[in-house]
Amino acid sequence: MTDYANRSAYVKSPWQFTLRDNPVTAPAPGQLLVEVKACGVCGTDQHIADRTADDWQPFGHEVAGVVKAVGDGVTRFKAGDRVALDSSVPCGQCETCAPPPNGRARPDLCPNPLNYWLSATMGFGQLILTPHQLAVAIPDSLPFDVASLVEPLGVCIDLVQVAQIGPGDHVLVIGPGPLGLGAIFLAKQAGAAHIYTAGRSTSKARMNAALALGTDTFIAIDQQPLTRYDFGKRKPDKILITAQPDSIPDALQVVALGGIVSYIGVAWNDTRHVTFDADTLHFNKLSIRPSHAWPGTHAAESVRWLSTAPALGENLISHRFGLEEIERAMLTARDDRAHVVKPVVMPS
Repeated sequence: MTDYANRSAYVKSPWQFTLRDNPVTAPAPGQLLVEVKACGVCGTDQHIADRTADDWQPFGHEVAGVVKAVGDGVTRFKAGDRVALDSSVPCGQCETCAPPPNGRARPDLCPNPLNYWLSATMGFGQLILTPHQLAVAIPDSLPFDVASLVEPLGVCIDLVQVAQIGPGDHVLVIGPGPLGLGAIFLAKQAGAAHIYTAGRSTSKARMNAALALGTDTFIAIDQQPLTRYDFGKRKPDKILITAQPDSIPDALQVVALGGIVSYIGVAWNDTRHVTFDADTLHFNKLSIRPSHAWPGTHAAESVRWLSTAPALGENLISHRFGLEEIERAMLTARDDRAHVVKPVVMPS
């Protein structure tokens, strides 16, 4: 099989980075070979860099690029097509994915999703091999850096749908990182009447992005605990948490009667253990709903939003780096909290 020249970024904990030549074979049946044009830096990438990469490994999973070659059996795409990649999709074959009467028609619960995780090629590189089902076409008008937001915006879509945000709702977003910011925009589009965002005043770029994307009130939790904030006569009907799960008890104290708390924040540490008053949950008719967009099912909707709402790309992407600047990109995401929203690595 033909080998394609390729260079990839590798990570090893804690916070070590290098670039290596990483030749890629031609795509196998059902695969695409994609020339990476942009890959976003995600909190998961930072977690990998901080603690889980026991040996050198390629990484990155928020990808947009151009199809370079297609494997046998692939008819949806051809070389030269512009695409974004989801990081996982339903298999479409199992009982969970299949429609009734033989299946559950719940592809979002597919136990065997297709993905490229832990493969020899990942997003921070010049080339990536992927099952063709993970790709979604993007229009010529959508810049590649903005198209790299397709995967994380799908996570935001899931979070907002799980909370069932609708017209007139008062919404509180806890954590104005890229996922929280995307959720702010989507909550506004869903008809939220008032959006509060809780974050730190020191994260000025994210605070400004939150206001630009639809936040009406920013609550600086480093200056005033959330549980002491006066929401007036109308508490938030829906709360979206993209911070760590230990934010859940505070959310349950400030949510309105009959409210919904939806969260995507992953602890990766002991903050995953939370304690709250179950009687309060019961008597106030509250709901806690985890959002976990694995496998991904929202890529096409992400493309529609990113193609029609320039404010998303303008406010979510704060920094752009070349592949050779991978260490700087990762350390900027970790350390420059005053100015960073989301860095994107652009190999070419």
